[in-house]
Order: sequence, then structure tokens, then C-alpha cells
Amino acid sequence: MRSVVAVAIACTITFSACTGPERTGTSFCQQLGKELPYIGQRISTAPEASAMVKRYQRLLERAPLAIEGDLAILTELLEQASRLDANDSEAVQALADASYASQQSAHGVRDWVKSTCAVDISTGLNIEPPRIAPTTTIAGVTTTVAP
Repeated sequence: MRSVVAVAIACTITFSACTGPERTGTSFCQQLGKELPYIGQRISTAPEASAMVKRYQRLLERAPLAIEGDLAILTELLEQASRLDANDSEAVQALADASYASQQSAHGVRDWVKSTCAVDISTGLNIEPPRIAPTTTIAGVTTTVAP
């Protein structure tokens, strides 16, 4: 009997560890709405940089496949910037190089967010009503509701 209980507990822990935030446009846009007031802020201190990295990590947890790779690149860039020693000229140059290399990813995320969430992520302004269709989840099944 103990082994059955142990297996049941192990399965519960394993499955709960595998579940995470939903990776849909709707879920991402909702999380973006929570993070947006702070996304465009200037970063001046180490705690501000750490807070920004956490915001992007929360967005990355919900990022659909369409932008997951690009958003991962931007999140890594922020993590690299948060650890930067400004007195290390090689590290500063490496960050500048990474920043230039991430431009295409930044444009991809910006364009996807504009077309899906109707938000200009660089300014935080709503540009028009979102284009994503509302969804309904019943008994674990998500369906798109016709507009």
C-alpha cells in the first residue's frame, strides 16, 4: 500500500511540475498587460535590471512558439546586461555585439506583439483593439470563440 501511495505522490509531483502557464497569444497578451507599465522604464540600478529580467522571464513562460525563440534571445540579452561590469571594456563590447545581433529578434517580437496584442511594446501604447480571438476553456479544452 505504501508503494502505491508513493507512486501516486511521485506522479502528482511530476505532472504538476510539467504544467505551467498556457502558451497562447491570449495568455501572453494578458501577462504583457500586467508587465507593460514597467517594460518601457529606464534601467539605472542593479535591482531595476533584475526586476526587468524577471518581467521578461514571466513573459517567456507564456510565449507561444511563434515568438519563443526571439523572446528568449531578448531575455538572455537582458540577463547579460544585468550582470555587466561597466568597467570591463571587453564585456561592454560583447554586450553591444549581442545587442546588435538581437535586432532581428527584437523586430520579430515587436511585430508579433503589435499584430496579436495590439500594443507597441517599445512605447507601451495600445495601438488598436487586439486581433486575437477570445477563447473559452471548459473541462481543460480550449476553444476559440468566433468574433
